Amino acid sequence: MLRRAIIFLLLTACPRQSENARPQSCLDQQLEKRGLNQYGDPPDTMYTGGTPLFDEKTGKRTDREAYVFAKHPDIAGACRH
Repeated sequence: MLRRAIIFLLLTACPRQSENARPQSCLDQQLEKRGLNQYGDPPDTMYTGGTPLFDEKTGKRTDREAYVFAKHPDIAGACRH
């Protein structure tokens, strides 16, 4: 009984991170700090097709980091040490 109580205490005393939890990237930290959405725009921005990363005319997709860094060189500078 005591052994079970000790195991229970050990398991509950140490908070576990979610298995899916990852440290936030520098890019995401900078966007959050500036109050911008994941693409570097105001939070209420709407996009045709749901994302600015896909060009429907050419069928090409842009990397999110490259897209944001091109729009916000200050964020690029903060994240590229």
